[in-house]
Amino acid sequence: MPDHDFRSVAAVIVDREVNTRRLLRGILARLGVDKILDFASAADAPAALIAIQPDLLFIDADAPDPEGLKFVQGLRHAQAPLNPFIGVIATTWQPTQPLLLRFNATGADDMMVKPFSAKQVQDRLVNLIEARKNFVVTADYIGPDRRRQPREGIQIPLFEVPNTLRLKASGQFDRNRTAEAIADSLEAINIQKVVRAGFQVAFLIDFACPGLMIGGDRMAADHLIRAGVALEDLMRRLKPDNDLRGQAEYYAATIRATLEQFRSAPDRPLMGVQPLRAAAIGISALTSRRVDLTAVETDVRGAVTAYRNRLAQIAQAKAEQQQQAADKDGESEKPAG
Repeated sequence: MPDHDFRSVAAVIVDREVNTRRLLRGILARLGVDKILDFASAADAPAALIAIQPDLLFIDADAPDPEGLKFVQGLRHAQAPLNPFIGVIATTWQPTQPLLLRFNATGADDMMVKPFSAKQVQDRLVNLIEARKNFVVTADYIGPDRRRQPREGIQIPLFEVPNTLRLKASGQFDRNRTAEAIADSLEAINIQKVVRAGFQVAFLIDFACPGLMIGGDRMAADHLIRAGVALEDLMRRLKPDNDLRGQAEYYAATIRATLEQFRSAPDRPLMGVQPLRAAAIGISALTSRRVDLTAVETDVRGAVTAYRNRLAQIAQAKAEQQQQAADKDGESEKPAG
């Protein structure tokens, strides 16, 4: 293993269990890390990011509420102070399937199961230094690319984000150059985030439109509301001096007005569905800087069709499982002989 020097590395530990914090502090100190802050709650983490500008965050994923994982997601989306690209390791006593699903959505780098040893911690640090995954950006995710293979369709670029843990452990850290690299990565990710959010708005609205025209469709309503959230994130990322801002405001006004109409009578058929769909396709074309609206609409419809097919397959598989269970129950209730 290469000789890594952790003396200039800064770490933050968030865990509600004092014994876990004490154990992890001791392991990190023996590895040479001399800047360590620990807290019982993620509510204290933003102040720590300002105080020591850490390169590494260990965060408890087992808290009664998901505040730790929510904090990581906000950090990756640059909603917390300073560097959103620090290495993040979530810790848990039991990696259940629901927990793993939440973890995968946060943008954390790795997970470590308690109780952990000094070797496990060291191995995780070495992996973050030598083999950290590039980041991927989607409409609702920023973090390491965990895909085994990319999906067909629009190719999503990968980003090699600044890794201050590697820079410090290898003696290559320069504060000014690193600050510039973080700023450049944030700008590149923001551009991609705008593109993905624009497509997400169009996708969600196109999926919702058939159900909205009928009224009372809960799935359509949920997708329309999600489109509103994606729209506001998109508009937040388009700064006032952005050349797309004016036209985006025009499309956004139509979508917002339709959302208000829906909220006033959520169970009634929605009027103005066609202008809503046109505005959604328009904002996707605008943010991706494509002039062929027909091609954009084809891509959106293709994604919606694939999504509907997946939902149908899931529903069919669930129905078959239920039928098999019912058949087994019927067999068990038959009288013997």
